[in-house]
Amino acid sequence: MKYSLRVIITMSFFIFMHQEIYAGHREAPVTPYGDICPLCGKYGTCKSMMTSYEAHKAMKDYYDKKGLEVSIDNARGRFVRARIIHYGEVVDVIIFDRLTGRVRSIF
Repeated sequence: MKYSLRVIITMSFFIFMHQEIYAGHREAPVTPYGDICPLCGKYGTCKSMMTSYEAHKAMKDYYDKKGLEVSIDNARGRFVRARIIHYGEVVDVIIFDRLTGRVRSIF
């Protein structure tokens, strides 16, 4: 009887704790899938490839409206990888395409 009670309590504990395991679980995503930079056209096409400075400014403007900070990790070729920070905590990692203006979460 003691053994079965201990098993039931242990299983209950793991079931309730399992709900809090997922990192980054939020009601609304920080970056909606395939969002578009406001500097580029409606369908995600820019007239020419943005410079690294323009891309950083575009991301900063986009995330400032949401009250978030942008930290550039890597800018190679046409892609820029950046971390999105809220109160010192990384809440998203994104890839920004400088040619199309697409913003995609990879977190």
